Amino acid sequence: MNVELDDIRTKETDDRGRLYLGTEYANKRITVAVVDVEDEQPSEDELAAAYQDAAESARNIAREWDHTSDEAWESLGPAPRVEGYDADKNDE
Repeated sequence: MNVELDDIRTKETDDRGRLYLGTEYANKRITVAVVDVEDEQPSEDELAAAYQDAAESARNIAREWDHTSDEAWESLGPAPRVEGYDADKNDE
């Protein structure tokens, strides 16, 4: 007897490793082979690579922000003089 792919009700097993087939297979012995097992969690290598990518992206964004921020401040020109304000003094 062949089991048709369309007869498999779910493409994943339950917690006990059971697949559910259509009712036409009731009371019949069916043998299923495990072809592949996938981890639902990423491996340590995948996590390390993702962390490295994220860290590099963060560094690139920080560099771009510094450059853009500098350009923005420079485009404003010199700060206007405000009477009584001294930029070199600490505001306490």
